[in-house]
Amino acid sequence: MRIDLRRLRPAEALALPAGVLLAAALFAPWFEEAGRREDAWQAVTVAAVPAALAALAALALAAATVTQRSPALPLACAVCTTLLGLLASMLVAIFAAATPAGASGRCYGLWLGLAGALAVLVTAWFSLRDERPFWGVPVSR
Repeated sequence: MRIDLRRLRPAEALALPAGVLLAAALFAPWFEEAGRREDAWQAVTVAAVPAALAALAALALAAATVTQRSPALPLACAVCTTLLGLLASMLVAIFAAATPAGASGRCYGLWLGLAGALAVLVTAWFSLRDERPFWGVPVSR
């Protein structure tokens, strides 16, 4: 396996920090309940699991792009990342709109999670739409 960073297009390059943001947001406080703050894993596991999978898929998209010569695996990763990003974005948005039972307030981690989920969705979508060849890699005819 040879890593070639010239294969990284803008969408895949932005998917990497989007995935890291989403993964970090899962451990930040999302809701305040009875005077204590709960992260995504404690408050809303039903949204945390798809969000974690979307974050991992975004990281896999960037990794597959720089390690694979053929565009088949990065394209498959982009499709999976788009679907997981959509699911995570919808679930996090639902919990941002309606807090879970017993929660008295929203914390910054929820908004970071929503931003990260939307960023994963958008970068994966743009990766699917980008049909340009990889930067600096000669096109075989």
